[in-house]
Amino acid sequence: RWNGEILTMKPQEFKILKTKNLDLRPLVATFEFANMLFDIIDNNRNFFKYMPWADIEKPEQEFAYLSDSEKGWKKQTKANYGIFLKDSGDFVGVCGVFDIKWGNESGEIGYWLNPKYAGRGLMSEAVNAVTDEFLNMGFKRIIILANPENIASCRVAEKCGFVREGLLRSYDFLPVLNKREDIVLYAKINEK
Repeated sequence: RWNGEILTMKPQEFKILKTKNLDLRPLVATFEFANMLFDIIDNNRNFFKYMPWADIEKPEQEFAYLSDSEKGWKKQTKANYGIFLKDSGDFVGVCGVFDIKWGNESGEIGYWLNPKYAGRGLMSEAVNAVTDEFLNMGFKRIIILANPENIASCRVAEKCGFVREGLLRSYDFLPVLNKREDIVLYAKINEK
């Protein structure tokens, strides 16, 4: 047993990931980084309208998120990666696995990108790297939940080989839009 779960696979240490263009490493809780993340979200509210977590009002909430991410990394309950450009070191977004269920060999991938870096294939590169890492660890099922109106997010899931399994009607409340929204469920299965 681990955290009350009956384990079918042993929790494994999360690794820093490197791709052709990106370095993916754990998020670090500093006030400077929290302020930078908050500014990205605050200056791009319309871009983040489909993301319920983006309804934040102050940098301290972002710091709490970063602290929670650090704890989750250490406890192996979530793996939130900061995405950095390899050549410049610029921070471009976040891609992570959360709702990790070691006993069920499954997790959910979530991601967001600073809009100034959109359209370059960076998020697909990050999602592929994280997905491959967790499938290679032995995970059998990884899902992505995306708002059907968030075309870019749905495209990333499809480009990365996730299969659309269905529509979850009235699944999520979006504070920014002040309404309940449907969510598309995508999944990638490890056939090994």
